[in-house]
Amino acid sequence: MYTKEEAKAIKLQFWDGFKRYSKKRGRKMTSWVLKGTQIKEVQLKFDLNKEGAFVMLQVDSKLDTRRLSVFESFEKYKSVINETCGSELIWDKHYFIRGFKEVSVLYYHLEGISILNQNDWDKCYGFFFNQMLLLEEAFLDVKEVVMHRA
Repeated sequence: MYTKEEAKAIKLQFWDGFKRYSKKRGRKMTSWVLKGTQIKEVQLKFDLNKEGAFVMLQVDSKLDTRRLSVFESFEKYKSVINETCGSELIWDKHYFIRGFKEVSVLYYHLEGISILNQNDWDKCYGFFFNQMLLLEEAFLDVKEVVMHRA
């Protein structure tokens, strides 16, 4: 078991390693779209928690009606998004972030990965990088029409 400080240091090492991994492949962390989607309710995210690794497009709003409206705008282009992202992309209109709130998401999930196991890091880095490239490309393909529909 790790102390809080040790776990924090490991997490910082992990994310620093991912920065280096991305840079070697031609992407600085600042070049990912992530929060710069230009759609207030939409973020692209990397997450690594007890359930595994996630690459996601998250739709979130204080108003459920707004969140669902934006998500449904993406659903109208599901075939276009899935053509880029493949069948592994999971669509969940009512995804509950444990202990927090309900959001809507499109996501990839890699199970059996732990941030505390450095042997998992390269596999996770590859998953994050490759899946975000696909999700980001699909998002950019439909962004303009979603912005005008939502």
